[in-house]
Amino acid sequence: MQQLEKLQSIIPEVSISYDHYMPKGLRGFYEPNRIRLNSNNDYYKNVEVLAEEIGHHFTSYGDISDYRNVESMKQELRARRFGIKLIIPLEKLIECFELSIWGDKYEMCNHLEITPEYFDTAVNDYIKKFGHYVKYDGYKISFEPLEIIKM
Repeated sequence: MQQLEKLQSIIPEVSISYDHYMPKGLRGFYEPNRIRLNSNNDYYKNVEVLAEEIGHHFTSYGDISDYRNVESMKQELRARRFGIKLIIPLEKLIECFELSIWGDKYEMCNHLEITPEYFDTAVNDYIKKFGHYVKYDGYKISFEPLEIIKM
């Protein structure tokens, strides 16, 4: 099952559609029980956007379109982190290591079905959350420099 299908299966009660008329620059939009994805997104971008919109489904409420509002910014960050955790949990990083694709960022991104930019965003978010490394499930995952050591 592809990543997009896995994400859709998390929220069967939510209608997901591809919008040909979405405003330029808007990649996706969540409203109660409905997610609209920009039909101009490629597959990998739709995976990333859907994960974040699922984050909005589980963590946000109301209109958060005013990004000058601190509460809106916090809700956006919560949804983004939720999406990152859905697509790239620490277990997936370990899986890349075990599959011997850890050293090649593009091969890892292909395996995870994400863009290299999103991978970098996830790594930076993990650095903010854990610092430069985390010990997890018998592994030391270092984010700067990027490496995994089995303990």
